[in-house]
Amino acid sequence: MAGPEKQLRDLFRRVFGPPEPPPPMAELVGRLDAWLARNRADYYARLRPGLSHAAWLDFESQLGVKLPDAFRVLYQWRDGQGDTFDSFHGNRQWMPAEDIGRVKTLMDGMIGYDFEPGWWDPNWVPFLENGAGSYLCVDVAGPEPGRLVEFWNRDHDRPEIAPSLEWWTYKFVTSLERDRWERTKVGFECVEARDGE
Repeated sequence: MAGPEKQLRDLFRRVFGPPEPPPPMAELVGRLDAWLARNRADYYARLRPGLSHAAWLDFESQLGVKLPDAFRVLYQWRDGQGDTFDSFHGNRQWMPAEDIGRVKTLMDGMIGYDFEPGWWDPNWVPFLENGAGSYLCVDVAGPEPGRLVEFWNRDHDRPEIAPSLEWWTYKFVTSLERDRWERTKVGFECVEARDGE
């Protein structure tokens, strides 16, 4: 049986038709690059160089999953953030590929030992972390491959927050361009989401 979120999404698609696709990921990454360079220069300077083609192939092989093309575009632009605890999105930092591999290996290894069924899925690839064991993940094989799922280390719910990395990036970049984000004591937050506007 489908959950209420999926049922609502399916209803909207039946009534309004499928949503317009977001722009290509390369365009979104270009817009993100320009915005960060212009508005968060200190953070931008600490982004790591992107993965080479060979490094990308090694990374994907290490993970043992086929990642969405949008993930490749993002990580060949920049390999997460370097030596900063400044947040990328909300209270989350952008994970370098090396950290993704380490965390995914650890989490996958806990299935059947420390984790009850459904707590963690080996098809989830974390890419944003809050520093306290919670992650935003790409689900590479779930009911809708490519969707983004929030993993909370203390909560049982695993909400889908976007149908794809492209949609999430499009929403993020568009809200950045509308100047709806600011630094707060929690991190780099969307004022629009916080204020409920």
